[in-house]
Amino acid sequence: MNWLHFLSWTAGIYLFYYLGLILFDYGHNRSPKTADSSELTFTEDIAPKRVEHLPDKTEVSVKPAPKTESPIIGSGGVSLKALFGLCREEAIIYTRPVSF
Repeated sequence: MNWLHFLSWTAGIYLFYYLGLILFDYGHNRSPKTADSSELTFTEDIAPKRVEHLPDKTEVSVKPAPKTESPIIGSGGVSLKALFGLCREEAIIYTRPVSF
């Protein structure tokens, strides 16, 4: 048995399996619903109504803070320019060996 033969048999078996499931569900759901079934259904008589948009009375204009710092600097990191400056000053302590 080669791969093409195996895959065609597998695809055929899956095709018949899923086709059987679809036909079973289709035949099972065609039965008429009885009033004494254990299925709960709800109906609501809700009519939509138009609501006028009223502006908020407390309008406070909040200006966003000017973005002067990068989020990296705010979290304890340094910019690339400052990183090179720290390397020149030999202010970086290496905790692991660095491979170049």
